[in-house]
Amino acid sequence: MKIKITSKKIILSTIMSIVLSIITPITAFADEDDPINSIATSSSSSNVQDAKPLSKKSQDAIANMLMQSVSLMGIAYKWGGNTPTTGLDCSGFVRYVYQNSLGINLPRTAAEQAKVGKRIGIDNLEPGDLIFFNTKRGSNTHVGIYIGDNKFIQSPRTGENIQISDLSGNWRKNFNGAKRIVQENEDSDNGTELQNFQNIRDEALPVSARATTKKHSKKRHEARGNRSTSTKKSKSKSSTKSVKKSSNKSSNAKKKKKKKS
Repeated sequence: MKIKITSKKIILSTIMSIVLSIITPITAFADEDDPINSIATSSSSSNVQDAKPLSKKSQDAIANMLMQSVSLMGIAYKWGGNTPTTGLDCSGFVRYVYQNSLGINLPRTAAEQAKVGKRIGIDNLEPGDLIFFNTKRGSNTHVGIYIGDNKFIQSPRTGENIQISDLSGNWRKNFNGAKRIVQENEDSDNGTELQNFQNIRDEALPVSARATTKKHSKKRHEARGNRSTSTKKSKSKSSTKSVKKSSNKSSNAKKKKKKKS
């Protein structure tokens, strides 16, 4: 399911709903089938059964991050795009949100982003976690931000805008792992603090064999071509030598017959 929002009024309503769903529990809605309400409840939902309620500090940080991400809905995808004014690709979108809301500078590409942060299982996803997917271009070549309730926000592809999607179907099939960049922890004063995992570099997500670069793939193709050409030349030379030997034998046999006669 994909939800596209074009009205600024609806966008602002969505942002506020998400913020409120994090800071204060929402227990009732005027219309339970309203997709905007569905998005709002997603931010307070989690697959972690025993998760502790977020602290005020963490609430503010995560709310700001989600507010930033949802406010960009409707921005067009642009390959290599880094700003809303020029357009954003998947990793540019994630990087922009984290940088402007939390002051965290993530790597530029999805593949590099998959190498930082704390590795998280799909059953332990929480709002704000980064989720990575495999595509035809290789492993971890697409990334989005999980917002809860089995939904994530992403900048999908050329011709589409930043939108909210379900983590199901092909997205679930091509899911390759998740990373947590921030997490709430208790401090010595019985308060809480937001821990930053962006410097963790030893929990990279798996990379399959198909994730080789075009350059390496081209080299292997050329190597196979060279071996094939070499084999053909070798066979051709061998065949030529064999023909020459056969011709020489035939010529010698004729000469012997003439001498005898």
